[in-house]
Amino acid sequence: MNTVADLGLGKHLLVVDDEDNVLNALARLLRRDGYTLHIARSVREAFEILAIHPVEVVLSDQRMPEKNGTDFLSEVKQRYPHTVRLMLSGYTEVGAVTSAINEGAIYKFLTKPWDDEQLRANVREAFQRYEMEAQNLRLHRQIEEVNAELLQLNHTLEQELMAKNERIRRGSSVACVMQEMIDHLPIGLLGMDQGGELVCVNAHAARLLACKQGALIGNTVDALPAALQDLLNDYLMLDEPLAVDAHVELCGLHLRISIKPMGLSSGSSGCLVLLLPPGLEA
Repeated sequence: MNTVADLGLGKHLLVVDDEDNVLNALARLLRRDGYTLHIARSVREAFEILAIHPVEVVLSDQRMPEKNGTDFLSEVKQRYPHTVRLMLSGYTEVGAVTSAINEGAIYKFLTKPWDDEQLRANVREAFQRYEMEAQNLRLHRQIEEVNAELLQLNHTLEQELMAKNERIRRGSSVACVMQEMIDHLPIGLLGMDQGGELVCVNAHAARLLACKQGALIGNTVDALPAALQDLLNDYLMLDEPLAVDAHVELCGLHLRISIKPMGLSSGSSGCLVLLLPPGLEA
């Protein structure tokens, strides 16, 4: 069965070789670098370790009785594609090694006898490669998550914009209907904000004042006949908005003026000015 030469919290390194003296030498050399070192004397033991431990780097001999290192590392690549795989061999089998490198089954090929410092450096580099690829994978996943969130946010904003545009369209339609209804009223109607600016003039009011309907909107009360100006200026001077009734003569007509303060049951401000024939209740 497999054994663990050095239990720790370091990076997981699996060394596979069927020769005990080689395994012992490698364990003595590599445990000083703080790896969690797993030892396997066969391909079967190696896969048992890989099944239960998060191995990042595999260092395998080429010549083994069950399966050679090339075939073993090719299978490791299929099952655990993110591992970094190193091959160690005492002879050069050019065809097998070249095939393994070309297929991506091994990251580096190392020879026996090895140079201690060079082997340690290659193992460190293998872990660095693993961490770099893992970091790239994490960044890729983060980017995918951010993109998914942005797509969802964009969809939500589009839905909100569509809903807002629909509310605006309906509001505009309602406003047009209301304006048409106001224009059909048989009384004159002026809408004035709290600063004295005319914001609404219906068709009947424009006819009573002998002016174009659109010419008054946006102007102040100064654009109205003098008698009406005086009445509205006095109203604007009041500390508290009150309903006011008065009679004035405009353009040869005797009219009753009824001023209704706005905001008593809504969030609006200003007032409505009704131009009524004498005797008509507002």
